[in-house]
Amino acid sequence: MTTRDLHGEITDFLDAYFAAWNVYDASAMRALWDTEEDQALYLAEECEPHIGWDAINGYWGVDRTKAERLLTWRDLTAIQAGVDVAIAFFHCNWSSYLPGNRLYPKPFGGPVRISMVLRRKPDGWKAIHYIEAPLASLIQLRKAHEDAVDPALHARLAAKGITY
Repeated sequence: MTTRDLHGEITDFLDAYFAAWNVYDASAMRALWDTEEDQALYLAEECEPHIGWDAINGYWGVDRTKAERLLTWRDLTAIQAGVDVAIAFFHCNWSSYLPGNRLYPKPFGGPVRISMVLRRKPDGWKAIHYIEAPLASLIQLRKAHEDAVDPALHARLAAKGITY
């Protein structure tokens, strides 16, 4: 398989996976995992690892029907790690709204990096390992400060030949 073919197949997989997440269709999400893998691992940024299907199904089994979410992904790096194994690394942005939540009364979200291991099965690629790696708070805070700079200052600095 060429790198281009692998990239296309993993892109199709991720499009389907995040489409299922965006409507919180746990059955569709599970269908994109290798449920024959007893030690499947799912690590969301906000919790401890979920290893095995009882743990993963417990995480996915929470009623999220009142919440709204939008997950988008970009910048895929796909590596053929074996005949039937691929590693995917990409960036994701998640946004969520939890009605009635006192801590977050408005929509909130953030960036996360994701690493997945997938196994090729007769019906296509299936996930067996999923890790979310959030940006350190210092990096998030610096980006927020940089994003808050008035565009007029950037223009003034550019006019003086200052680049960064």
